[in-house]
Amino acid sequence: MTQGALFDDEAPATAPGPPVVAATDGSARPNPGHAAGAWFVSEQCWQAIAVEGTSTNNVGELVAIRALLEAVPADRPLHVVYDSTYAQKCVTTWVHTWSRGGRVPPERWMTKEGTPVKNAGLVARIADLLAGRTVTWSKVKSHTTLTTREHLLNREADVRAGAVVEALGAGTPYDCGPGWTG
Repeated sequence: MTQGALFDDEAPATAPGPPVVAATDGSARPNPGHAAGAWFVSEQCWQAIAVEGTSTNNVGELVAIRALLEAVPADRPLHVVYDSTYAQKCVTTWVHTWSRGGRVPPERWMTKEGTPVKNAGLVARIADLLAGRTVTWSKVKSHTTLTTREHLLNREADVRAGAVVEALGAGTPYDCGPGWTG
């Protein structure tokens, strides 16, 4: 830092911080049924989100990805651990085909079979949140006893999403988590 910077009105620029490693997961019982998603970084940094109405575990995972991207500052590199190939492909690969590179609005997206894309508005929102961010992805096997860090994070996200689904089914309150604590 130069002496001049000490007297500037603007604070010196700071680095965005280390990459955030977070797992996302969705749950539904039955599938479709009550659904929820959750993202998990640590015991002090996680969020669980109920999905309105009847939905699926894939929608739960999409909701978790959206909530994670909304929570983590856009300048922080993000590494997403997921177990839903469907959700990850929707927001990283297929969205470009459906939207024709951003030229077609979500309400007009069609699958290769000619049917409307399910959850197009949610996928479009996630694609918008991904734009300009540094995000990497790792797929893990769900519901496994493997003990890698990524599998443990996924298991924690799964437990939290499942707890919300269970509470929704019982009509009882649930813990949404502390949210982003940076």
